[in-house]
Amino acid sequence: MKYLIIVAALCCFIGIISLPFVYYTFMRIIVSLMALIIIFNEIRSRSFWLIAFILVFILFNPLLPVYYYLKPIWIFIDMLVGLLFIYYFFTLIPKKGIKEPETIDAEYKEITPKTRDRIIKIKKHGNNTNI
Repeated sequence: MKYLIIVAALCCFIGIISLPFVYYTFMRIIVSLMALIIIFNEIRSRSFWLIAFILVFILFNPLLPVYYYLKPIWIFIDMLVGLLFIYYFFTLIPKKGIKEPETIDAEYKEITPKTRDRIIKIKKHGNNTNI
C-alpha cells in the first residue's frame, strides 16, 4: 500500500502538464481510491490525516467531479495533494534511532554442580539394593 501512495503522488505531479481529459479522469480515480484507503486506515485515529484525505477524496471524487475550469487553480491543488501524499508516505516509514546496548543488572551467583546420575534404591523383599 505504501508504494501506491507514491503512484498517486506522481499522478498528481504529472497532472500539472496539459494532458488529454482522459488522464485527468484516470488521475481522479487513482487519487480518490488512495485517499479512501488512507481514510479507512486513519479512521480510528481521528487525526489531521483523516480530515485532509476526506477533503482530497471530495475534491478528486470521479462520481461527482469538482470543476474549476482554470488550470492555475488545479496546478496548485495537484501540487498540494502530491506533496500531501509524499509527506504521508514518509510518516509511514519508521524512524531508525540509535539503539543503546541493553544492560542486564544481575548478580553473579555461583551455581553448584549437579550430577545427572542418581542413585535409586529399590526395596526387594526386605533387602535394599542399589542400582
